[in-house]
Amino acid sequence: MKYTTLQYKYYSRKKIEKDKEVPSYIGLGFFDGVHLGHQSLLSSCAEEAKKAHAVSTVVLLEPHPEIIIYNKNNLHLLTTLPEKIKRIRNIGIEQVIVLKFNKELKEITAEDFIIEILLNKFNMGAVFVGHNYNFGYQKKGDTILLKELSRKYSFKNYVVKPVSANKDIAISSSAIRTLLKKGDIIEANRLLGYSYQISGEIIHGHKRGKEVLSFPTINLNISSDKFLPRNGVYIALINVERCYYQGLVNIGFKPTFQVVSDSELLRPSVEAHIFNFDQDIYQKKANISLLKRIRDEKKFQTGKELAGQIREDQLAAEIFFQGQE
Repeated sequence: MKYTTLQYKYYSRKKIEKDKEVPSYIGLGFFDGVHLGHQSLLSSCAEEAKKAHAVSTVVLLEPHPEIIIYNKNNLHLLTTLPEKIKRIRNIGIEQVIVLKFNKELKEITAEDFIIEILLNKFNMGAVFVGHNYNFGYQKKGDTILLKELSRKYSFKNYVVKPVSANKDIAISSSAIRTLLKKGDIIEANRLLGYSYQISGEIIHGHKRGKEVLSFPTINLNISSDKFLPRNGVYIALINVERCYYQGLVNIGFKPTFQVVSDSELLRPSVEAHIFNFDQDIYQKKANISLLKRIRDEKKFQTGKELAGQIREDQLAAEIFFQGQE
């Protein structure tokens, strides 16, 4: 069967062509968050590919299959596609292939996915999956079927063991989301293996930070599918144009001030105060790394009270950063 509407994009300096002898060693999964468990699988893929003189590759599906299968339009993910690709490449994977998940891919059988796409189109020499990986129509493909197909079609099959946060709990994207919902950013960061990040273009806000509170802030335009942790104030590092700055980040609805529009109630805003910084960086991209949650969002009676609280928050952050040095 030919999959005529198969659409995909390469993100690498190389391209695998099926008529070339160089095989691809392929990591499969959605890899939301690219957490420590994912990193273990991806590192294994990169290392084994290097030994075999193959091209380490990850095949991703975009959008998330649940959006197509279950019509879920409100999924919030730990990593957007650009964030995910960047993290995967930083681990050492040479090539990322993003397959557009459409009706045709939704209905493909597990065996056809392996034969027609991974073997015939991307010249797969080995596959790397997690212990609970499922694939193909109605998720009928699993690690048992992969093992059978690897023998039948002569490709290597690696099933990577889960990485545990402790003796009983395996690291997973859902566990990390639960921690973020609670505001436990420190434990979430431990399972991720890096500080949880929020990225977006710097946009104009209501200018209350500078004009009302004497604390200039930046507002970020965040992707609608990005998962935001529990509302509150966080100590953070803010990266703008490859420079890192210490600061505070407020995630929430700014209850001290009157809401201007209904759109502000639909999704929390992300606003950052960068310490000792007063430059024009509008329309530039900022990447925020959340380090510690220090308090809930709170409604103050006056802007003066809020300004006083921000001064206390900044002092707490400065003490925190001194301890990191």
